[in-house]
Amino acid sequence: MSLSQDLLKQILAEADHPLGIKELLRLAGLHPGQQTELKRALRELVRQGDILKDGKRFVPRQPSRREADVRAREQGAPMAWRQRDAAGPREGAPSRGPRHAGQRAAGPGGFAARQHEPGARGKSAGWQERGPGSDRRGASKHGGGFRQERAEWPGRRGRFSEVEEDGLLEGILHVHRDGFGFVHPLSGEGDNVFLPPHEAQRALDNDRVMVAVSGRPPRLEGRIVRVVQRRRELAVGTYVVKGRYAVVYPTDSSLPGPIRVPLTQMAREGDLVKVQLGIGAQMLDPDRGLHGEVAGSLGKPGTPSAEVLGVAYSQGFSDEFPPEVMAEADRYAVTVTEEEARGEHRRDLRAIPLITIDGEDARDFDDAVCVEDRPDGWRLVVAIADVTHYVWEDSALNAEALRRATSVYLPDRVLPMLPERLSNGICSLRPDEDRLCMVADMTFDRRGHRRSYDLYPAVMRSVARCTYNEVQDVLDGKDVPHRNAHKPHFERLMSLARALMKMRKERGAIDFDLPEHKVVLDEEGLPARMDKRERKDSHRLIEECMLAANEAVATFFQDEGLPTVYRFHGEPDPEKLATFAALAEAYGFKMRVEDGVSSKELDAFVSQLQGHPEQRALNQLLLRSMMQAVYTSSRVGHYGLAAEHYLHFTSPIRRYPDLLVHRLLKAHWARKGRKPSQSMLEREEDQLEDMSAQCSERERAAMQVEREVVSFYACLLMKDRVGEEFAATVAAITDFGFFVELDEVHVEGLVKAETLGPGAKLDKLTHSLVYANGRRVRVGQKLRVRLTSVNVTAKKIDFEALQFDGEAPLSRVATRGEQPQRRQAWTAEAPSHRERDGRREREGRPGRREREAAVASRGAPSGQYEEPARAARVDASPARAVVRRPRRTGRSLGSRPGCQRDRNRLVPNRPRGPSAGRSSARSRRLRRPCPLKRPSRFRPKRRPRPLRGNCRRAKTPPGLHTPASTGFARWRPSVSVGLNPAALLTAGRSRSRSRRAAQGPGSPRPSPGASLRTTGHSRWSPRALRPRRPSKRPRLFPAGP
Repeated sequence: MSLSQDLLKQILAEADHPLGIKELLRLAGLHPGQQTELKRALRELVRQGDILKDGKRFVPRQPSRREADVRAREQGAPMAWRQRDAAGPREGAPSRGPRHAGQRAAGPGGFAARQHEPGARGKSAGWQERGPGSDRRGASKHGGGFRQERAEWPGRRGRFSEVEEDGLLEGILHVHRDGFGFVHPLSGEGDNVFLPPHEAQRALDNDRVMVAVSGRPPRLEGRIVRVVQRRRELAVGTYVVKGRYAVVYPTDSSLPGPIRVPLTQMAREGDLVKVQLGIGAQMLDPDRGLHGEVAGSLGKPGTPSAEVLGVAYSQGFSDEFPPEVMAEADRYAVTVTEEEARGEHRRDLRAIPLITIDGEDARDFDDAVCVEDRPDGWRLVVAIADVTHYVWEDSALNAEALRRATSVYLPDRVLPMLPERLSNGICSLRPDEDRLCMVADMTFDRRGHRRSYDLYPAVMRSVARCTYNEVQDVLDGKDVPHRNAHKPHFERLMSLARALMKMRKERGAIDFDLPEHKVVLDEEGLPARMDKRERKDSHRLIEECMLAANEAVATFFQDEGLPTVYRFHGEPDPEKLATFAALAEAYGFKMRVEDGVSSKELDAFVSQLQGHPEQRALNQLLLRSMMQAVYTSSRVGHYGLAAEHYLHFTSPIRRYPDLLVHRLLKAHWARKGRKPSQSMLEREEDQLEDMSAQCSERERAAMQVEREVVSFYACLLMKDRVGEEFAATVAAITDFGFFVELDEVHVEGLVKAETLGPGAKLDKLTHSLVYANGRRVRVGQKLRVRLTSVNVTAKKIDFEALQFDGEAPLSRVATRGEQPQRRQAWTAEAPSHRERDGRREREGRPGRREREAAVASRGAPSGQYEEPARAARVDASPARAVVRRPRRTGRSLGSRPGCQRDRNRLVPNRPRGPSAGRSSARSRRLRRPCPLKRPSRFRPKRRPRPLRGNCRRAKTPPGLHTPASTGFARWRPSVSVGLNPAALLTAGRSRSRSRRAAQGPGSPRPSPGASLRTTGHSRWSPRALRPRRPSKRPRLFPAGP
């Protein structure tokens, strides 16, 4: 049956409760295969505003007040507000009079509010629009009893932000490195809620929080009410003692400030430690910050072991398991008993010659393969370790496996998803040992098309543990003594793999074949070199067998209509793909993207890049324009593999989704083929969707750990080679510079944009960096670079571009953070000096022609220099001319009002005089460091001229005294009798002038009670006169008779 939007709107309008996907499929008469088409139609209706989304269900949109009035006018019926007035106020609500009558039910903008009533499904009895008489939290501003329990606000692109529990929204907090944050709704749809920095610091990154929302879409702003679930319990940082307590400065910039911890004997000053964050605190106090306890020391910062574990702990991974998990793992035997081998209707495959093929350093063998030749094709048996036999659903092992969701493979260690007793022991398919397994038994024709498949549990025994290098050597015809007997088996596997690869290519599967880097460590655990990980035929052999098994299991779940966890890879974003097409055209490759690009067309384009100098760079950019593969419970396809249905089945030891698929298969077999009820299916799908989101998030975290660890070892490898020159290739372009990869060392680093000159801009159309002088840096360009700095702690490597291929050497420009040299010889055209008034002065500076001549005299082409804003200094190095531009500092740093220079910072002058030991808000504000980057922003306002010397001794006129809190010259007498106005007006002058003015002819002596006080102003006002008690302090000057 064809899908119609009018039909969907009619079904929703006639329903008395919100409808889900399953109910809409049944009521519309659609088959399960049209679920994707139904979702697309519902999204279009939501975008148009015809229906509203209530979580995972849909409801019709109620007409707004204006729309209801228009319809009533067309039909000749009373207006909507008259109908509401006639109906009377809602039961339980106080009377408001004619002005507010009926305004609770509808309001401008069409915002819908859901009223909950007990007894209804999902507490939903109807839909009513929010009116102007209620605020954002739902309670009436005028004291009414109306309460908004759930509201949905239309956002950008027709999406809706779901607000629950009296205007509260639940979502995941993501903290930006600049301090602010955003809360993403759990449903994944709707506008994000902005949190200012002081609110974002009340929770941690990736916490599940409840926020009170204010504002209107798309500019929603929130306030954290409570932390629903804390995703992070451990933090890593440097331990510093602060007297009676200690603080830990976290390595993760997303954490809000230092963590206060009690003193401990487990760590020393400066150690890298792991901290158990405060679990009892549901919300952080921004004033007090984080608190926790030291859980252990990782070692000194900069050491490989400490840094690797620090990166792992910061992303939620650990090399240790809880005691209850280890206790469950220790209960299992190390061998398979005969009773286990005969149970669960297992088949005996111990007579089949199954072999495992893995890397040299692998310890967890979770798959074994065997191929038999048949007249019309092949029979492929893929045996996978049966992990669900040991990891039960309600066990601590399962909970810990779900929390980790994946194993992390690092150069020096493995952080397993399961304890080693299981992952490397009873679950691992070791040779010559009985193991329980799950089998995908398939047959293929000579063209690689699958003809049949069968899934069942079994018991097996591996005959050999082979490595990729050994299998490749045998396929290449080399003599490998202990593997030559398996050569016919390897050849059959390779023949089947070639047929499967050809079939997938014809189907449209994309093969980027991007090189990966591998860190090779020496005996001491330090990096020896960085090698490219080769992808050999032996790797492709196993890949094709695993892909075939995954597709067969996905087909089984699809045919049976059972819920499971699929691997989803969507179509690339059209805008990103159009941008990449424009970039590829700049390199001479054309790609049509008007009507969409199929995976087969995209694979054909990738094949054109084979052997091109920019192949790797263009493949990387194309990969970034595509969507990232995720886990989901929806029946969707895989774009990259050109498969209608795909899932992960072959690695349950190191991936939790594979373990889930095994468990769902066993549950289906336990029901003896009977399908579960509709309610059970919906409940399972909801649970599987939550688990899929958890697995996808942990997969991204594991990838981040692997990238950071490789970057750390790269820094260790290059830290002793600062100053060396290398041949490199531009790998990526950003607005702040471009990344290069060294051709021989295979290490990536950054070349800052400002090192090549000012005015660098990113051209997004051609993905190149364009400078004001016309230079253009593109991906794939070859150049020579010099290593300038390596920051092991920050895991950053910086290079300096020396020369692009086919161009003259570049002239270097001093960056903003560099200090100009104090002593630097001028060129031969430098002006002479002369003596004037005992000082040595320079008569003049060289002009433009002189500077060009100075540069040309050293062999550099004219124009290869930067025009300085002030005086240009030229290096006297004979190798190449380098022109440096001195930093524009404007006026002298030390001459700023109230500031002095302290290395690279501006700090206020030290207070002097009687107020030196005191503090005020103004002095604390002036003591804040002022960075040289933007000195004008922090320049203090001009203050009145301070008194020179000690005010009490030098500035007080005869017979008067000054309180100790004075600092500036505003003089106010306590009485107006007997004071000389000249003394008051000249009090801020020099000492001699003040005394002469105060002791002028005819000046009466002041009374004993007269006193002066100073403030921050230099003018005297008669309004400041007020009586004051005589001070008991000793007078510095005699008071007179």
